[in-house]
Amino acid sequence: MAKEKLPPFGGFPKELPDFLWGIALNNEKPWFEAHRDDYERCLHGPVKSLAFQLADTLAERFPDLALMPHISRIYRDARTLNGRGPLNDHMWFSLGRTGRVYAEEPQFYFGVEARCCDWGLGYWNIGADALEHWRQSIDAHPEKLSRIVRKVNKLDGFDLLGGVYKRPKGDPGKLLYDWYNARRIVLGKTVWFDPDPPGQELADTLAEDFSALVPLYRYLLDF
Repeated sequence: MAKEKLPPFGGFPKELPDFLWGIALNNEKPWFEAHRDDYERCLHGPVKSLAFQLADTLAERFPDLALMPHISRIYRDARTLNGRGPLNDHMWFSLGRTGRVYAEEPQFYFGVEARCCDWGLGYWNIGADALEHWRQSIDAHPEKLSRIVRKVNKLDGFDLLGGVYKRPKGDPGKLLYDWYNARRIVLGKTVWFDPDPPGQELADTLAEDFSALVPLYRYLLDF
């Protein structure tokens, strides 16, 4: 099957926040069906173009990684509604080796909502055994992760977001303390709209940030 040809990412329309607020205030299928063209123009179309453009860029830079995009759906899983409306008021995509966002492996990610967008590198489903291996690796070769973390710390706006254990697992020193004691490993940044959502330059920004995170991604693949 021939690969779908998508237009290059041209930025998010200025109407995107209003559309997403519309979902939040009118979270029902009839409203969405009446605004499906807005959904494609403001949200799904740009997100899809951005995801596949980034996948192509990273494939050129790092062909061995073979990253595949996975794009979230506008409809929530009916099994997890819990009294909420059927629609998600945000959208995200991930880039990983399997295209399965919930796989037990790290994923690059990007998300957009009504007021901001965020992106980074996440390992949400890292298991207890992998975390133990992670700490053992730091104990054995702290300099390996230290080199990566020093470079990551120079990136603009990124923070370690996965939380830490209340009871520390150990103390490898200030540089690696939070990494060593992380409950999950998520490194991300949030950019608030000012006031409009980002334009086509976002694709280059993400490509540079994701490229800078590739050494950490490769390190995480070992767990």
